[in-house]
Amino acid sequence: MEKNNLLFEIGLEDLPARNLNIFSEKIKKNIEKNLSKNKITFDSINNFYTNIRLVFVVNNIPKKIILEKKLIKGPPLNICFDKKVPTKTGLGFAKKHNVDIKKLSTKEIDGNKYLFFEQPEITINTKDKLSEVLENSISNIEDQKEMRWGDSNTSFIRPIRWLLLLLGDENIHLKIMGIETQEYTFGNKSLPNKKIKINDVDDYFSKIKNEEVEISQNKRKEIIKNEIEAIIESNFYDKTIDLQLVDELANMTEYPYVFLGKFPEKFLDLPQEVLKYVIQDTQKYSLVFKKKKIINYFIGISNVKINKNIIQGNERVINPRLDDAQFFISKDLDSNIFQNKEFLKRVIFHKKLGSMFEKVQRITKISSYINNESYQDEKLLHKDIAELCKLDLISNMVVEIPKLQGYIGSYYALKSGINNIVAEGIKDHYAPRNPEDSIPKSIDAQIVSIADKLDTIVGMFLANEKPSGTRDPLGIRRSTNGLLKILLNTNQSINMTLLVNKVYDIISLNFNDLKKNKKGLDDCHIYFKEKLISLLIENYNFKDNVVLSVINNNKNINPYEILKKIEAINTILADDDYQKMFNNAKRVANILKKSDLAPTRVVNENLLRESSEKILYNKITEIEEELNSSLVDNNYIEYLKKLNSLSACTKIFFEDVMINDKDENIKLNRLSLLYLINSYYTNLANVANLAY
Repeated sequence: MEKNNLLFEIGLEDLPARNLNIFSEKIKKNIEKNLSKNKITFDSINNFYTNIRLVFVVNNIPKKIILEKKLIKGPPLNICFDKKVPTKTGLGFAKKHNVDIKKLSTKEIDGNKYLFFEQPEITINTKDKLSEVLENSISNIEDQKEMRWGDSNTSFIRPIRWLLLLLGDENIHLKIMGIETQEYTFGNKSLPNKKIKINDVDDYFSKIKNEEVEISQNKRKEIIKNEIEAIIESNFYDKTIDLQLVDELANMTEYPYVFLGKFPEKFLDLPQEVLKYVIQDTQKYSLVFKKKKIINYFIGISNVKINKNIIQGNERVINPRLDDAQFFISKDLDSNIFQNKEFLKRVIFHKKLGSMFEKVQRITKISSYINNESYQDEKLLHKDIAELCKLDLISNMVVEIPKLQGYIGSYYALKSGINNIVAEGIKDHYAPRNPEDSIPKSIDAQIVSIADKLDTIVGMFLANEKPSGTRDPLGIRRSTNGLLKILLNTNQSINMTLLVNKVYDIISLNFNDLKKNKKGLDDCHIYFKEKLISLLIENYNFKDNVVLSVINNNKNINPYEILKKIEAINTILADDDYQKMFNNAKRVANILKKSDLAPTRVVNENLLRESSEKILYNKITEIEEELNSSLVDNNYIEYLKKLNSLSACTKIFFEDVMINDKDENIKLNRLSLLYLINSYYTNLANVANLAY
């Protein structure tokens, strides 16, 4: 059967550069799914994109589709006919398959008769299915905001300006989302834009290249990266390239031309984060470094060939923004935000949780509680950080650029002569801001970061605004991941269960309505537990059963201790010698589960009859003190080694001793011995769940 390549191009207004690759991939997967659903075979699909076009090439697609003969089950016969007269149901089924109801057959299944349509083998043109396939593939993309334009009811990520559809050398004319496909495309929009007639798939790629369009996003990235490297090498700058920015720049062009621009040296006095935000985040220029310091040059891209006017134009754009930043910083330093704590009463944190002033008071209390419970250091400066950490929210700079909160507060604190640890803590208490970010450097900032994140997370659960689906108010997921990262990467044992309860108490002091929401508190505990399980499995690559054996065995959630317990178990997991202990633990657990008696940890030595049970009892009493000591010292490897020393005598005990003795007292005593041993098997984790 004849096969050809299919090309589908969507021409649009400027697309959002960030995550354009993800959007294109989603459409590609939808096309794959819908082609398969319609029995249309293909070898592979290539996707390309620029800032104004999405292109999909389906390789080796047949021009015709053979639909195999099949039997299609219809409604029950008794509702298809009324006294041999066809009902609406029967007629509807026949109409659906374009056949006379008299030509439908019947078949009995499980005692009931049904109407059936025998669909013959048919051959249809692939192009007759393309409108349905492609429309279903590009409409309602998951997690994507859409927009409408003009009088049309059509909605998409950006207004669609043209559609091109080719099957081999044939231009396919049809409507997709109410828009007619044409026989032409357009070149680089920065050049005089004329229609380009396309005759076939190969013709498209050769003509589009001649019109200053590099359709391959990977090639555009390579061009940008190579050009930046060439500028860096020729000027002896630091070899620092932000590859994430390169990806974004490649999505902003049809063909990239790279240039070196300059800004006045006086702006180098601005904080580095301000320069990064204005130059890189806002204007999408690459910063230039020399000896690890930003210098007054930047690297930009253009959609057209570089000339003096283009460079000067970009330089003119950047200067006013840097001027504004300099003005706002000067104004903030003159007003000294650290003298205006009361101003935070004007900033609402959340309608149910009060102002930022109230949040700061809670953060201060939570920080003190964390220190008293876990750090117990009177010299720490967490109180000073807590009281000052949100004051930059009232600054002109943060009002203008919210992303700079923390960074600008730290800068102002240093300029105002505030202690270096406190100044750094103002910035660091937001850390980690993302999965790649480090935890706060100082203990003081770690404490305030934990307190701030917990106040937000617990508060939002009490306000019934927990994250669900794509909804994540105030970035609760990010805050939870950051909080757990701090707790897992410090050597502090912090009982999260008690801490969450304490935060609930502190929030409830001023908000009685929230105090009544015990379900919100319970949901918060469950959420932390689930996130910790997920993080340990996905980020640390621990096995599910190991993680669950520890976490489900601990009444309270203490992330650091849980991590150390899991690491200890992970160390001995592959050792066959320890498998004997796991198997013994499983056998002990099963016996106790089936027992109808109520054993305790108290064993009566006078009721021990067999030598093997006496040996086992003596062994457990001999190592009890060492086991308890290992637990107190968090020496979990040593604990497991000591516990494993029971394995040999436990095995002999099971071989020699009948638990279900006729004498109920002896039976209960033997169960109590197992109960005592089981209490140690389940101290660290439920090791019975680790048996093969």
